[in-house]
This record gives sequence, structure tokens and C-alpha cells, in this order.
Amino acid sequence: MQTKKIIGNIVLAMFVFFYVCNSAFGRDVLSNEELLKQISKLRELVEKQGETIEGQSQRIKELEAKHGIVERKIEEHTRKISELAPLDKDISERLKGQLKRLETAGAIEVGAGITFVGQGTPNANAVGSNSNERIKDSRFGASYSADVEIAKAFGNYGFAFVHLETGDGETIEGDLSLYPRCSVNRDADRAGNVVSLTEAWYEQYLFNDQIIITGGKIDPTAYIDVNEFANDETTQFLGSMFRNSPAIEFSDNSIGGRVYMTSVFFPAIDLGAIYLEGGGNWDEVFSKPFLGVQLSFMPEKAFGLEKPMWRGKYRAYFWYNGTDHTSLKEALKTEEKNFGFGLSCDQNITDVFGIFERFGWQNPKVAVIEYHWSVGGQMTGKCWKREEDVVAIAVGQVIPGKDCRDTVSNYKNETHLEAYYAVKLNDHLTLTPDMQVIWEPDGGGTVSGKDSDTIFVYGVRGQVDF
Repeated sequence: MQTKKIIGNIVLAMFVFFYVCNSAFGRDVLSNEELLKQISKLRELVEKQGETIEGQSQRIKELEAKHGIVERKIEEHTRKISELAPLDKDISERLKGQLKRLETAGAIEVGAGITFVGQGTPNANAVGSNSNERIKDSRFGASYSADVEIAKAFGNYGFAFVHLETGDGETIEGDLSLYPRCSVNRDADRAGNVVSLTEAWYEQYLFNDQIIITGGKIDPTAYIDVNEFANDETTQFLGSMFRNSPAIEFSDNSIGGRVYMTSVFFPAIDLGAIYLEGGGNWDEVFSKPFLGVQLSFMPEKAFGLEKPMWRGKYRAYFWYNGTDHTSLKEALKTEEKNFGFGLSCDQNITDVFGIFERFGWQNPKVAVIEYHWSVGGQMTGKCWKREEDVVAIAVGQVIPGKDCRDTVSNYKNETHLEAYYAVKLNDHLTLTPDMQVIWEPDGGGTVSGKDSDTIFVYGVRGQVDF
């Protein structure tokens, strides 16, 4: 109403001014009756315009309100996605990366990534197909893998996740002879371009996230032996030795469940356990399982060091693989079981530097590798104004057990060194030159076992996220 009064006064003032001007210049002057009629018409016009303006103002307010609701929903959705994989949930770096890639697509989040790897070596050591002599030729090969993640958050009480994967090629994996689970390209996917369902699970949050229950087709490496700086072959170390301990016999992704527990009273400690069908064929869910239990400690929460530069986690785990194994020394024993334990630790030293360590042991009666250890560190490019770049180096070793040494002579410790520099070119593309050196491969290199048998591997990885 205030707006209509102001407009009416302005119009009347203009009319009076026009009338005075007409009078001053000797033009015809309207009679009082005619003047009142025109003023009345003007008032009606002003009232209609005022009503129109008031309606438009109300419409603008409604649109602003709706816009505010949309903005709040977007902010809430973004916050939920950013909180899907916090460090204290103790999941793998690969799973964290998958969740971070998710983008809004209606009520469902969708993310995708492609990894290209090219690797070469001047001294391949695999056994030739037509002789017992090991090949010593130069080799170069490529591989790719593609991942599509689909997820949906159900408020703050649940989360569903589906992971589709395919790929082809193995770079130089077939040209090298190494200990089990010590490959140089953990990303190699020999699927022959066939799409497979890698993961499909639902997660339920209880008691303000103090208890989380997960069920479905699960990847055990996402929850046991995880590490902040060495757990994702698409962005970190390519070698299998630094992705997970070779002294763990994980089952394939299979049907099972996970339980995660923590407490608001003791936030520095959490406990996780997984149970999967051990053989990966879904036929013996209860008779031959894979079990894993992991206890984690976070010193920054225990000692009140909340700054990100002090973030770290120290994990101790035990695992059991209930599938049938053959004894290395007694071939008639074919129903032996494998089990082991280990440590996985990561610690930020500053906001630039971080270090990690792993140690593992498994049953030497059925496994070639008894012990494994690895150490390494990384730094960001903050010092040279490339904060999102990462340079890292790690060294590790696998040690065969006594039973293995008794059955195969001259089995030596196999040592790996890997270094990479990840260059983030933009929000969607990262290029990573990578170098690996392997001493005493497969327990003795080529047949001679000399220093010249050391393997050098060079390569580059391209990671595309969209």
C-alpha cells in the first residue's frame, strides 16, 4: 500500500505541473469538473499498477524463497557427499576416491574414472614358453581399467553403493616372474573388456554413526590393511606390494558383511570386522569363510591434536582364510587353513609430509611368503607452489618361510623400490611417471641370481575422473 501512495503522489504532482505550464503559456485550461474526472481515472490507473507491482513483488519473494530452499538442499547434499568417507571410518583410499568422484544426477550420485598405464623393462625375467631359460628381452606394454560408481544416500541413516568395472591389458606382468601378490601393476584388469559387478552393498548407520553395518558384495581390501598413503593403485603406488600386504591372502570380492564400531566417549579407537565367503564362488558361505578384524588408534584424537598436520592412524589386524590349502612340505595334507596378522600405520608429519609403514605375517606351512614389511613417505608440491601434486617413495620386502626354503633351494628375499610423481594437470586429469626396481625377483632373479638380474621398470599412469 505504501508503494501505491508514493506512485499516486508522483503522478498527481506531474499533472499539476503540466496544468501550471499550460496556464503559464496561455493554452486552454481544463475545467474543474474535467480535471476531477481525469484525476479519478489516473487514480484508478495508479491503483491497478500498484496491485500489479505488489503481485510481482510477492512472486519475487516466492521465487527467492524457493531459490533459498534449493540452495540449502544443494549445500546439504554436498555436505553429505563430502562426509561419506571420512578418515575415521577407516576405509581404503580407493573407496574414498570413488566416493569423492560422485556427482549429483537427480537423487542418485554417479561417478566414473579411467586409468591408463604404460610400463616397460629392459630386462624381463619370465620363463620363455618353449624352454626353461628365462627371457632377457626388453618389453613394453599397456593396460587400462574403467570404473563406474553409482550411489545413493538415504538421509543420514543409510547408503547404497554399486561399482562396475572393466579393463584390458596387463602391461609387462606376463613378462616378469615375481613372488605371489608382488606384481608391478596392481591396476591391470584382465577382463577382456567384459563389464563386471565388482561391488554392490548397502550400509546402515546406527547411533549417530557409532555403529555401521554393511552387507552385500564387498571388497575386503577396502576395510582390512588400509592405509592413507599406500592404498590406491589409481592415484598412489602401482606395485601390489605397496597397495596391500602380500602376506594377506584376501578372498575375492564376495557375499558378506562388515561391522564398524566406535564411541563418542573413546573417539580415538575404533574396531572393524568383516565376514566373507572365502572362495569367491558363493557356494560355501559359512563353511569356508574369510574373516578379518582390525583395531585402529588415532593419536591426534587421543591427545587433542586436532590439526590436520597431526592426522594419523595405527592399525593392528588379524585374518583367517578358511578355504582348503595344500601343505608345502606334506602334499597329502590338502585341507590346511591360512591365517595371519599385521600392522598398517600412517602419520602426517607436517601439512606437507607423511610417512607410512606395514608389517605382515602368515602361516608359512601353506604360504610361500611368511613375512612382509614396507616403509615409505610422500610430500605434496606445496613447496614449489603445486599443492595438489604428490611425490612419493617406498621400499619393501617379502621373505619366504622356512617350509618354502626347505622345498625350493636358494629362495631369497625379494625387495621392491618404487617412486612416483603425480602431476595434477586439472580437476579431471592426473599424469604420474612411475619407476620401480626389484632385487632378487622370484627369490633369485634369473637363473644365475647375480646382481645383474635386478629388474628395472619404468612407466606412466594417466588417471581421468569425470
